[in-house]
Amino acid sequence: MVFELRTIRRSLIGSVTALALTLAVAPTRVATAQQLPTAMVAVVDVQLIMQESVAAKSIHKQLDAQRQTYQKEIAKQEDKLRGAEQELGRQRADLPPDAFEQKRREFEQQVAEVQRSVQTRKRVLDQAFNESMKKLHDGMLQVVAEVAGEQKASLVLAKQQVVLAEKSLDLTNPVLERLNKKMPTVAVTVPKS
Repeated sequence: MVFELRTIRRSLIGSVTALALTLAVAPTRVATAQQLPTAMVAVVDVQLIMQESVAAKSIHKQLDAQRQTYQKEIAKQEDKLRGAEQELGRQRADLPPDAFEQKRREFEQQVAEVQRSVQTRKRVLDQAFNESMKKLHDGMLQVVAEVAGEQKASLVLAKQQVVLAEKSLDLTNPVLERLNKKMPTVAVTVPKS
C-alpha cells in the first residue's frame, strides 16, 4: 500500500510539473506563431514539365539524331570487324601458329578498341543529356519563381511530394506555358569523341 502511494504521488508530481512547463511555454509559442506570415502554398508538376516542355523534346530530338549518327559509325566498324574475323578464320589453316596467334591478338585489340569507342560515345551522350537537362531545370526554376511571385505564393512544392492539393494551387500549366515561350530549345553540346 505504501509502495502504491509513492507511485501515485510521483505520478501526480510528474503530471503537475509537465502541466506547469506546458503553461509556461504556451504563451511563447502563441506569440511566435502570431509573428510568422501566412504561407501561400502552390504546387508544380516538375516531372511533367521536364518531360513535356518544348525544350525537353528538343533535347531528346537532338540527342536522338546524334545517337543515330553514332550508330551508323559503329555499324560500319562492326562490319569491318566481321570481315576481319572471317578473313582470320580463312587464314587459320594457311598460317603458321605463331603468325595466326599474332593476327588473332591484333583482331582482339581492334574489337577492344571498338568497344571502348562505344562506351566513350555512350558516356559523352549521357553527359550531354545531363548538362542539357540541368540547363532546362535551372530555367524551369526561374520561371517557377516568377510565376510564384506573381501569384503571391511563398512556398512551392513539387506535386510528386504532395498527396492532395486543390487544383487552384497548381501552377504547372502557367509555368509550362511561360517556359515554352522563354526557353523553346536548349542547345545540346556533344563534345567530339
